Amino acid sequence: MTFTLAQISQFINGKVEGNPDTVITDLAEIQHAEDGELTFLSNPKYSKFITTTHASAILVAIDFSGEFKNLIRVADPYFAFSQLIPKFRPPLPLPEPGIDPSAKIAESAVIGKDCYIGPNVIIESGCTIGDNVILLGNSYVGQKSEIGDNSFVFPNVSIYHRCKIGINARIHSGTVIGSDGYGFVRTETGISKIPQEGGVEVGDDVEIGANCSIDRGTLGNTVIGKGTKLDNFIQIAHNVKVGEYCFMAGMSGIAGSSRVGNHVTIAAQVGIAGHLNIGDGVIIAAQSGVTKDVEPNVIMFGSPAQDQHTARREIANIRSIPDMKERIKNLEKDLELLKQRK
Repeated sequence: MTFTLAQISQFINGKVEGNPDTVITDLAEIQHAEDGELTFLSNPKYSKFITTTHASAILVAIDFSGEFKNLIRVADPYFAFSQLIPKFRPPLPLPEPGIDPSAKIAESAVIGKDCYIGPNVIIESGCTIGDNVILLGNSYVGQKSEIGDNSFVFPNVSIYHRCKIGINARIHSGTVIGSDGYGFVRTETGISKIPQEGGVEVGDDVEIGANCSIDRGTLGNTVIGKGTKLDNFIQIAHNVKVGEYCFMAGMSGIAGSSRVGNHVTIAAQVGIAGHLNIGDGVIIAAQSGVTKDVEPNVIMFGSPAQDQHTARREIANIRSIPDMKERIKNLEKDLELLKQRK
């Protein structure tokens, strides 16, 4: 597909500065863009590439103060660029509705209209599958589970029994929803397993990345709130409640019975201990370890995690220790010389 800058600006409600008839054949990152390609500048770290990029045009913010041969000014360059991707790279067509002959569907399961059930999919008794659901090959849906309308389940996903998936969900390959929570108790004879007989409830418009594990509750439900987006390799333990419209980056984990508020951002490799409350609007920086409750609307950093300003001061002080040691060593030498002179 090819478009002029004038056409592109109409798609994203932008304003062209330069030649509106410039033809764009593809999209690219700013450091790799070539002639005929459109790129964007959102993160200031990439400003250095403006002088070296071969792109024909750049999407920039309205208040951008630099210069380039062709610009399109928009409110949010990153979002605008994402809106253009389907124009230049149309998604692959969805499979036509139907049920593959190799799929195994219990007689008591209810399948909605216009669904696609792929090869070797298993849907157990008492399940309800909404309209326009896509279940790709080798996925499993356990007894009495539900999947809402317009949801897309990629290959090799396991949804255990008594789990509920909302509408417009996307669940990527390798994810397991409803596995047993890590519930055990030491006894005189060894270790006894605590039955895990709750469920998992995934809200509407949730996306779950590849190879995530969301454990079922012991009695109640583990909950992922509406609009929340989980990256790959995430562990959500039993009875955890994650609020609405949260971001959670890869290789992070939340221990049992913790509660995360709405609009929380959890960066990569964060660990949250059990039985904690994380307030609304909190941001937790990468590789932080949260061991205490967190008030709303603060930025946490470090291990153990604390307010970012305190954590950064401590790190700065720690980094100054080698210099301080050297200064103390020199002072001790000077003091010894003074003693010898006496």
